[in-house]
Amino acid sequence: MPETLVSLDLETTGLDPDNDSILEIGAVKLVKERIESEFHTLVNPGRRIPVFITQLTGITNDMVAEAPLLAAVLPQLTDFVGTAPVLAHNVGFDLGFLRKHGVLPMNAHIDTMDLAATVLPAAGRYSLGALATELGFTLLATHRALDDARVTCLVYLALRDRAGELPPDVLAELVRLGKAMEWGANLPLQELLRTRSAEKAAT
Repeated sequence: MPETLVSLDLETTGLDPDNDSILEIGAVKLVKERIESEFHTLVNPGRRIPVFITQLTGITNDMVAEAPLLAAVLPQLTDFVGTAPVLAHNVGFDLGFLRKHGVLPMNAHIDTMDLAATVLPAAGRYSLGALATELGFTLLATHRALDDARVTCLVYLALRDRAGELPPDVLAELVRLGKAMEWGANLPLQELLRTRSAEKAAT
């Protein structure tokens, strides 16, 4: 695992980065598998929040009325993340909104959804909340950005431990196949394989 990762979650007015806006940003910095610091802010989206989004997240128009605009927030987020890999559940969604604004364009990424599909193939559902329950966590996903970023950290660490139990030949084959595609499980599986190979060479 890279020494530093940043778990990231966004709440938005909808699913389309070209037509919807960010409402909330939560990020958690993991250093050597421990939470070192957190970043959180509501964002004024410059538009009314759809009723179904308020019902889902609990974020109201009054809550964001005095919040900073996205342009004021993004430099702070960029400084917080730095060059660290970005960890998220369905990471393409979050990075899609951020990269539309030129943020974190070169950061490596890890997707807990892809990793879960690899190490928990029999799971009935792959939502963040379902995985947290499957893995036995009492800290639940809430559709609030910082809560979900925290849960994503726990889910990731548990999934990575499960991946570490894979037979060496299976791990090597997954890494080989993953090199040919943009796959959110590549980075942790490659790190595990390197560690496994180094341990074998040392014996």
